Formats: sequence, C-alpha cells, structure tokens
Amino acid sequence: MQKPQILWRNQTPSRSSLKLGWKQLSRNARVALITFSLLYLGLSIYRSLEQQSASSLLLCIVSISSLTITILHTNGFPKDKLGSLMQVLKTENGTIWIDDYPLPDTVRKVVIGRIDIQGPAFLQLAWNQGHQWIFQLDELQQVRHFFRQHAPQIEIVNE
Repeated sequence: MQKPQILWRNQTPSRSSLKLGWKQLSRNARVALITFSLLYLGLSIYRSLEQQSASSLLLCIVSISSLTITILHTNGFPKDKLGSLMQVLKTENGTIWIDDYPLPDTVRKVVIGRIDIQGPAFLQLAWNQGHQWIFQLDELQQVRHFFRQHAPQIEIVNE
C-alpha cells in the first residue's frame, strides 16, 4: 500500500515509471504505440507545412507526447507492490485508523474509487491535497463496506 500526499491526477510521471511502463508493454503494444505516434506526427507535420502554421505543429507534438507519457505512466504503475488496506484499517475507541494515521473527527467525506479500469483503487480524504492511500482493486468493496459499517456519518463519494 502506498500513501502519497498528493492527488494522483497531479502526480508527475517519474522517469522510472515511464521506463517500467515501456518494459511492461507487450511487443505488439510497443509497435502499435510507435506506429500511431509516428503516423500522427507525420500527418501533423504535413498539415502544418500545408497551412504554414508552426503553432499547430507544436500543439500536435505536445498532444502526442502527453498521450504517450500518460499511457506509459499508467502502465508503469507498480501494481504488484501494493499492500492491503484492509489489513491496516481498524477502529479503536470510536476512531478509525488507517495504519498509523487516525482519521480526524472533522472528516465528513471520503472519496473511494479506481485510478483506472484495471486498478489500483484509492481512498482519499475529501479536501484539497488530502491524504490518499492506494490499494489493491479487489479490496474496493470491502473498504466501502468498512466505512458504511463503522462510520455511517462519513459520506462516501464513489469515483
């Protein structure tokens, strides 16, 4: 289980996650990604030369780079290193604890959802730059049930 202090969507992809994403792509997926990128880039160059517009070429280069980085970053997330949230989720004297972090009494909402379709899942305290725990996707329903059972006053926002 990982506990970053930043929102997942704002996390900057590291070079190691991009390398891991490239290594985890199958050979066919690598060929498809390279082919699509080169085809898109070639069409973008042709169109920008036709229109004599450097700004459209720059926009196309930025968009294909962003798409490629997103694909590699998502694929490079170390899903096998995730721990179990259910093992560290407990109640003690009416307070919910996640590992060594007690949920403050002021918590009224938590956001629970998936980072992407294949997982992993996350639990985030619902305020700007709140604490976030990333855990295995197969525990998603158990975590929701835990909060419904032990903290019915906390609203669960499903994402």
